[in-house]
Amino acid sequence: MEFAGTILFGSRPWPDAIDIGILCGFFGGVAAFILIGDLIMVLDFRAWLRALRGVMVRVTRHFAHIPEWARYETPGCLIALGLRLPCTREEIKHAYREKAEKLHPDRGGDRREFMQLQGHFENAIKFVGELDEATQRSEA
Repeated sequence: MEFAGTILFGSRPWPDAIDIGILCGFFGGVAAFILIGDLIMVLDFRAWLRALRGVMVRVTRHFAHIPEWARYETPGCLIALGLRLPCTREEIKHAYREKAEKLHPDRGGDRREFMQLQGHFENAIKFVGELDEATQRSEA
């Protein structure tokens, strides 16, 4: 009885070393493609979770009552001034004036850094004002 491979391929046995190498390379490539896809998905999912955390903090600003866990999340504008929640407008102004003395362009500071500080100050005042308004609405 003759082997079916000898009918199709002549006297050469099938599979030979070349065929086995090609099959292993193909299935190895498929497995690598799947593993790389899984790795990219995991990395993207972690980035999505980090982004979701920032979105949740922003979304809570739209509610009249800010949840307790969100009160302890310090926004970047307050961190730039060296403050943490809870803080008052007076504390923000005091921290801004201290940093402005060092960063003001008239006193040898960088203009770009001073402008960033000014933006952080404005955002901090706005944030604390919104926080106070939300607290007053929730108490009323």
